[in-house]
Amino acid sequence: MKFEKIKGLVAATFTPFDHNGQLNTSLVPEQAKSLLDNQISGAFIAGTTGEGAALTLEEKFDLFEVWAPFSKKDFKILAMLGGTNQKEAIQLAEKADQLGLYGIALTAPYYLRPNSVQQLVDYFEPIAAAAPDQAFYFYHIPLLSKVELPMLDFLKVAGYRIPNFAGIKYTHNDLMEFNRCLRYEGGKYDILWGWDETMLAGLAMGAKGAVGSTYNYAAPLYQSILNAFDQKDIESAKFLQEKSIDLISLFGKYGGAACGKAIMKLCGMDCGQFRLPVKQLSDDDYSKLQSELEVMDFFKYSIKSR
Repeated sequence: MKFEKIKGLVAATFTPFDHNGQLNTSLVPEQAKSLLDNQISGAFIAGTTGEGAALTLEEKFDLFEVWAPFSKKDFKILAMLGGTNQKEAIQLAEKADQLGLYGIALTAPYYLRPNSVQQLVDYFEPIAAAAPDQAFYFYHIPLLSKVELPMLDFLKVAGYRIPNFAGIKYTHNDLMEFNRCLRYEGGKYDILWGWDETMLAGLAMGAKGAVGSTYNYAAPLYQSILNAFDQKDIESAKFLQEKSIDLISLFGKYGGAACGKAIMKLCGMDCGQFRLPVKQLSDDDYSKLQSELEVMDFFKYSIKSR
């Protein structure tokens, strides 16, 4: 494998907006500092959490540029290019390559969906070729994309046809397939776990790296899970994972994805609201959410407020 595998936690970052819903790139240095201070291994920008599907092409260019200076060997920046517009994805890949980011990622096209691995790789191949020096990852998230192709077959085809193919951001619940992908060709590819609330299960199946949204504000909790697992203290790891489960169980009550930005604000970093059609939280929502987080002792495990 020509690219170094990612170990540890990569935060799927929120795209910061101001109170008018406009891109607020001035907050990115603070986001990056918080991640670095909490020993996060990198940032996955403009993904699902980063509202990539709601960003304009120009906004993505701006976001890539402001994150680029933080891309280093020990802090890898991966940029999500999209999924449904091949021509724009090629332009974004060229931009990422020009800026020297570590990697790029794509979801499967989720409106007119591919019916085979071959079709999916046909779509990806010219995009990956536009950024030959970037590690190329497939962002496998069938819950949202509704594309459920066999990932072992995808590894075989993508690995043969895409020279800069690095691996998969695996956001799915098929632990058997995940493990088989990890072991494929002697562990040739980087298979990153993508379910925060079941990270311990991913670790038990062999994951070494993980990408998640809750790492933005609960990094100390997940670092503790990693440490407990490494020390073979499974009971402590399970207890801490249950804290994550309880935290994420609040999402349905407080706007799903919007809950994450609300928690960031309560931790001292206001990234604004999610764009519509995602729920917009009221002041009362923030107050109730804070109370529930305090009851579950969340702030003991969160990033430190400013």
